Amino acid sequence: MWHEAIPSALGAAIYPPALLFVAFLLARPQPRKRALVFLSGAMAVTLGVGFVVVVLLRRLVVERSWHRSVSPWIDLGLGVLLILFAVVVALRPPRGPKKPRERRELGLVSLFAIGLVMYSPSPLYLASLHAIAEGHAGAAATALSVVLVAVIYMLMAEIPVIAHALRPEATLRTVSAINDWLSRHGAALLCVAAAVFGTYLVISAVVHLV
Repeated sequence: MWHEAIPSALGAAIYPPALLFVAFLLARPQPRKRALVFLSGAMAVTLGVGFVVVVLLRRLVVERSWHRSVSPWIDLGLGVLLILFAVVVALRPPRGPKKPRERRELGLVSLFAIGLVMYSPSPLYLASLHAIAEGHAGAAATALSVVLVAVIYMLMAEIPVIAHALRPEATLRTVSAINDWLSRHGAALLCVAAAVFGTYLVISAVVHLV
């Protein structure tokens, strides 16, 4: 389970827009309070979708006397989705780093809603949940796995907030440099991760179906 769930969650964590938005919030008044509200919205949708998807996939598990596995058709569908996602990312024209435009301060409800929207599940996050659903762990271990994968998925938003509490100015400089690097290489990393896991799932599904 973990050898599939954690790498795909790390791939899903490559999310430059979240880093850019958190950097914007940390440079505004009440930075940590506002960033934490954004993270709360992101965590709500990430965990909510995580538990729902894992429960639904578990209900689709094929029960046998000595074996249980999610239907290969689910593997195939998710694998094709990941490959298509990789193709879209690869063909999308490169975009340079954007700086947030000056705007009126967003309210706390708006920040929570933005967190919900920005962290709607990505294909790689769904692949992590798929790996958890295929595991043989009990209910407590499965719930802990969903939480851990959600935390990994949100690392790009979580780490700057934690670092800002310790070293505010250094964090803003570092986040800006990382965002510039990701604007050049993030799409390629995301494309490779999606293509690798998508191919793995398609091959695994074909082997079980033939």
